Amino acid sequence: MKQYLKGIGIGSAIGIASGIIGYFGVVFWLVSNDYSSAKEMIEIIRSKQAMYMSMPFTFVCMFMAAYFGGRSPEVKWYWVALGVLLIVGTSIHIGPLKIVTIHMNHLPIIFGSLFGAYIASKLNKAVHGNN
Repeated sequence: MKQYLKGIGIGSAIGIASGIIGYFGVVFWLVSNDYSSAKEMIEIIRSKQAMYMSMPFTFVCMFMAAYFGGRSPEVKWYWVALGVLLIVGTSIHIGPLKIVTIHMNHLPIIFGSLFGAYIASKLNKAVHGNN
């Protein structure tokens, strides 16, 4: 049980931290390109174009989160992926992280988590011969 919680914690921390870093990266990029009006920056961040551009980033971040969370050979990868998916998916709707979301689409979160967990399980199977 401790390994599951550790994997979920590591994966969730990676997923949430990478999302926050990505959001602030976009803000700093906008500031460096002379977008000084907060209203203008919010319109750009909430636009459809920003949403579509952030989906691959979210997919890669969730892939890494589920991969690093589920790579321990003692855990079943799908439980870790489900825990990471639920925590990160909920965090974009509840609490202070709701403010720093670029999109509210769960598809890259779901597919990134599942793909990362799948790759982690395959690599564990190849290296350790189990799962």
